[in-house]
This record gives sequence, structure tokens and C-alpha cells, in this order.
Amino acid sequence: MYNAPPVVYPVGRFALGRILLVAVCGLSAVGMVSWQMQTLVSGPKLWAGWLMWATCAVSATLWAPRQALTHGRLGWSGDIWFWQADADTVDSTQPVAVSVGLDTGQGLLLWVQPLDERGRAQGRRASAWLQAGAMPSKWHGFRCAVYSRPKTVALSDGRSQEGV
Repeated sequence: MYNAPPVVYPVGRFALGRILLVAVCGLSAVGMVSWQMQTLVSGPKLWAGWLMWATCAVSATLWAPRQALTHGRLGWSGDIWFWQADADTVDSTQPVAVSVGLDTGQGLLLWVQPLDERGRAQGRRASAWLQAGAMPSKWHGFRCAVYSRPKTVALSDGRSQEGV
């Protein structure tokens, strides 16, 4: 069991996501131009480089929005993490595994992956961006749940097991 109390926190949209994607594409294009000027490459190598850049930029633009969880709530029950989508369906709760991708103090980028019935990770990992301003009164409790470690339980044969 974890030490952190149960908490449910709203997951919003990562407003800077598109700006970040455009910035990365722009900086990589500057890198391509720099490479081109330093090596004086031309012909098929030049076109192959730009084709590869364009393929990566388009792929990232199409892939990135599908990897983000938005319009829902991420919760800790005291035993398991779960995702609740803001949907009209009655049972929209999915157990998930959570890990920290980036912590800015006022925002958390979490990697979230669905769990199967046995508690094993399945499917794609998605990102969830949470900000302190969405629910300031619950932010500290949520961060405690994210960073808490499972208690170690001693087994009858003298060994220890985490998370029992």
C-alpha cells in the first residue's frame, strides 16, 4: 500500500504542446540548413536529407496529438491509479500505470499506460499534462501520490515484498 491518500485530479490540455512541436520542427530545419551549408552537399543527398526531415516532421505532427490524454481525471484510490475519461459512458474508469516524465513544480508531465486484469501494462503509453492551477487545493496531495513509494511488507518466510 502507498502512504498517499486518495486523490482525483483533472487533466487539461497541454497548451504549449503545439508551440513546442513547431519550435522543434523549426530548430531541426535550422540544423538541416546548417548541415547543408557546412558540408556543401547537393543533389540526391540534399533532397534525401530534406525528404527525411519532412517525413519526421509530418509524422510527429500526426502522432503527437494521439498520445495525449485530455478532458478527464487521473486518480489515485489509495491502492491503484486510474483514468476517468469525461464521457457519458457509465463505466469509463481504466486502471493505469503512472510514471513521471517532467516535473516543473507547477506542472507535471506523466506517462500513463493502461493495465490489464492482472496489473500488467498493455497498449500504448500516453502523456498527461497536469497543472497546479487546475485544482490548487489538491496539488500537494496529488504530487505526494505520484512520488510515494510502496510500503515494504515482510513475508512469513523472512523475505520482503513491495506493494502488497
